[in-house]
Amino acid sequence: MAKHKRLTNKQFQNFFKEFKALMKVYSKISITKSTDWKIYEKEYAERLRYVARELNSLAKSAIQLIHINTSNFGRPAKLSLQQKVVALLIKSIFKEHNRPMAGLMSLFGTFCGIDISYKTIERLYSNELVRMAIHNMFILSIKSRCGKKIEVSGDCTGYSLTVTKHYRTQVDKEGYRKFVYSFNIVDIKTGLYICYGSGIKSEKEAFKNAMKRLVRIKKETGITIDTARLDRYYSYQSTLKYFEDETVFYIIPKSNTTINGSSKWRNIFRRMMLNPLQYLTEYYKRENSESCFSADKRAFGWKIWQKTDERIDTAIGTIALLHNLFRVSYG
Repeated sequence: MAKHKRLTNKQFQNFFKEFKALMKVYSKISITKSTDWKIYEKEYAERLRYVARELNSLAKSAIQLIHINTSNFGRPAKLSLQQKVVALLIKSIFKEHNRPMAGLMSLFGTFCGIDISYKTIERLYSNELVRMAIHNMFILSIKSRCGKKIEVSGDCTGYSLTVTKHYRTQVDKEGYRKFVYSFNIVDIKTGLYICYGSGIKSEKEAFKNAMKRLVRIKKETGITIDTARLDRYYSYQSTLKYFEDETVFYIIPKSNTTINGSSKWRNIFRRMMLNPLQYLTEYYKRENSESCFSADKRAFGWKIWQKTDERIDTAIGTIALLHNLFRVSYG
């Protein structure tokens, strides 16, 4: 097999100047479709009906995968585990605060003897069995549609922990942003999230938490990542270690990037230089991530109401799960 000619940093930097100019031109060549809100509302109603039909059965299937100690200690719970999981997801669908949701549960509960407080709703976010059930439902949603070898896009967004601040700029007195970061990897073919992770302090924290979850999810689903597209923020050699050796990467390097490193790292730049237009075509499939984030926030809101790290992560997980359930309803 013929060996590649050695690529130097000087050669790549000369090429990269022209490549950045090509990027500016390519990024402007996009077809923006205006939203037909009448069709959107009709489709949303159909998806909502599908989720409503499937929610209980999917929750039941997910709970059956959990080995629960049935010993009775203390007072019996007012809600079954299935009711707890469904209540939490319904709360996210209708973007309700804890108190209104508790009121709704009590209102409908008059028909089945349920009467709970807003504190009960809030505690569900840190209930370990609820968190396990949500994870299992997430896994089942992936298995229902995704193939074993997938093409993905990964990116990060922010959810407000206040009402009016922007997640990239606002910092509180302690130096922490008043936003939670959410990093998600989406399967380009199906539009389903493959994994998610939250971070309070930075996008990097959210990314690392997502990568930890990805290891577990790949074991449970058997999926492998064939190609991956990530934002420039993650254009480091260290990013590659979280993926299979065979994964083909499409990233845009930082201006001061050097090509020195592993063969996998250098091959990224070889592909870029070999066919720049094809490379950009693949890279800009990353816009799937932005579209998914936009749809999520439109459907489930921009704000996370929880305060502790664990509960915030559960809230991010419910959004990721509901995203998948609504995507599965596409048929």
